[in-house]
Amino acid sequence: MLSNLKAEMVRRGISATDIGRVISKTERSTRDKISERFSFTIDEARQIRDAYFPGMDLDFLFKSGEK
Repeated sequence: MLSNLKAEMVRRGISATDIGRVISKTERSTRDKISERFSFTIDEARQIRDAYFPGMDLDFLFKSGEK
């Protein structure tokens, strides 16, 4: 799981549905990406960062957790 992204989402009250709207994906697809079943594209990561976490480092937000 993308622990840093998930933690920041909780801190700011952002849902998977909110993220999905930004990247034009369903909630389920977005949850699959957050759980690392599938990967976010670099463009999706930038869109998410710019919309909800401006100024945060992409490497920090999207650091992969251990599987």
